[in-house]
Amino acid sequence: MTRHLLPAARPSAARPALPSNGWRLSILGAAAALTLGLASADASAFALGPLRVQSALGEPLRAEIDVTEMAANEAEGLKINIATAEAFKNAGIPYNAALGDVKATLQRRAGGQYVVRLAGNRPLNDPFIDLLLEANGASGRIVRDYTVLLDPPATRQAAAAPVTPIAPQIATPVE
Repeated sequence: MTRHLLPAARPSAARPALPSNGWRLSILGAAAALTLGLASADASAFALGPLRVQSALGEPLRAEIDVTEMAANEAEGLKINIATAEAFKNAGIPYNAALGDVKATLQRRAGGQYVVRLAGNRPLNDPFIDLLLEANGASGRIVRDYTVLLDPPATRQAAAAPVTPIAPQIATPVE
């Protein structure tokens, strides 16, 4: 039985040359990717960084989130808030009723950097709480999930207490 090789599998001394417009297609593809990349930069004109908790267990929530990216005109119309209980349910995240009074405000620091400040009135008694934050602005809607970790007050105070070095005392021998 003889096996016949398919045309693509036949060994040949000379491979067929690529079409002369092959390099044009790759340049066109690179230009399209660059254009799409630049267009998507406007779509994500707002981004949030990590959450920094400033309160302890049993205290009302005080926290900050750095705004890592924001278009110049975005700050004026931006609305940031804690998501509704239904949004938590739809996301499969348990809703804590203590988050009901937490206010999220966009503030500008002296250096020009924006920050989202979270402040509540009800004490948080769970060591960790899932938080769903919504931001609506000119560039669209962003929903971000954070986990708030709360240390016990004694641990937080011990970490915040400054350590003062004690000068060594040298005893002089008595003669």
